[in-house]
Amino acid sequence: MTGSINSPTRTSTAKLAEWASTLEFDAIPPSVVDAAETLVLDCVGCTLFASIMPWSRLVQEHVLAEDGPSVAGVWGTRIRTSATLAALANGTAGHGFEIDDVDHRSGLHVGSVTVPVALALAETDGGWAGLDFLTALVAGFEVGLRVGASIEPGHFLRGYHPQGTMGPIAATAVAARGLGLDPAQTAHAFGLAASMAAGLMGAQQGGMVKRLHAGRSGESGVVAARLAQRGFTGTDNVFDLDFGGYCSTLEGKPGASERLATLVRDLGT
Repeated sequence: MTGSINSPTRTSTAKLAEWASTLEFDAIPPSVVDAAETLVLDCVGCTLFASIMPWSRLVQEHVLAEDGPSVAGVWGTRIRTSATLAALANGTAGHGFEIDDVDHRSGLHVGSVTVPVALALAETDGGWAGLDFLTALVAGFEVGLRVGASIEPGHFLRGYHPQGTMGPIAATAVAARGLGLDPAQTAHAFGLAASMAAGLMGAQQGGMVKRLHAGRSGESGVVAARLAQRGFTGTDNVFDLDFGGYCSTLEGKPGASERLATLVRDLGT
């Protein structure tokens, strides 16, 4: 992980991991801070509105049955549970009425896969100041949307649902920055999250499962970051691999140099 972020000899995965793990609040433009604050409010509002929907209630019942430690809240209820289960429940509700934000370059509703993660971990750890919270979120927004934009539209046209496939990457970036993972740990966390990515657009044809993709993404992000923090390794060049890599597999175009350039172009601006 040596050398500058923009060094041509470093993988795109390494560049993203270093940027996300070392981002400081002072480097974030005021307009981006304003947008992040608005996105937090939007996500909380969407989640509270959908917290009474049948699919949200069923996930809440599952969370209660799991009986996790009472460290993080499930919004709109009196339930307190583990950070992973809170991210699952709140993420599901965040996408539960499908009025949440969307980025059309990536197809990702980034709020519901990031804000529940940040709030659950902030509650659990108790050491996140407001600036730490916003910095972690901006890291997650930026990484998730960059990765998403780099594999669209081919990713969507192959039948994948961005909320379930890109979501774990964004969620992991939030968790990694908030938990203080170093660049190497963050790269491994991305590798872990990439193997947990899953979601099919067929989910919009019926059933409740489409909403669950957001919740599972948040849950995966917490798990990936915590495992990497403990030394569990993943594929630490996962965005760059031509065979079996995240981008090459989900987009379906091995060796796409333009894709990799999109991942890190103007990173830090």
